[in-house]
Amino acid sequence: MDQWSTVTDSSNRKVIVYLTAAVLAVAGTILLFYVRYQQKNPPPLSSGPAVIPGMLRPGDSNFEYYRNRIRLENVKASLGINFAQSRIAIIEGTIVNVGDRKLEALELHIALYDIYNKLSKEKTATPLRPGIGLNKPMEPLERRYFRVNIEPIEQLWNPKTLQIEITGLKYR
Repeated sequence: MDQWSTVTDSSNRKVIVYLTAAVLAVAGTILLFYVRYQQKNPPPLSSGPAVIPGMLRPGDSNFEYYRNRIRLENVKASLGINFAQSRIAIIEGTIVNVGDRKLEALELHIALYDIYNKLSKEKTATPLRPGIGLNKPMEPLERRYFRVNIEPIEQLWNPKTLQIEITGLKYR
């Protein structure tokens, strides 16, 4: 009668244990660095307007003076579909700085209306701000394209009825 016996190689098991320990150590180190990075750089909490120190607001005499030196041209609204298959409003246009100073930041309040001229959606956006886009202020007489997405949009939204107001700006 033959006896079957299994020969185990203890050195083979040691290699597997060491490799598993090494892989777990590398994964743990990567996870540690990721958690530390997230603590130092938390993601933005909201998609609201950016808070920019020194922004001029309505009621300030300098705001009223400089607001007249900013023009929004070729503004149009169109309907789009995002990756989640929801309807979005795409507001595009051109910012023109006709003043004699560099424009560093611009805040817009956008109101959308439905086909019955009732307010459908509002958003305050900062299409021009430090650290976004070209990372430099607009020079005098410069033109720059802007785009703002607003989501979700209701079925009865009317892209022909759009109200845009300049609510903040900052000059250098």
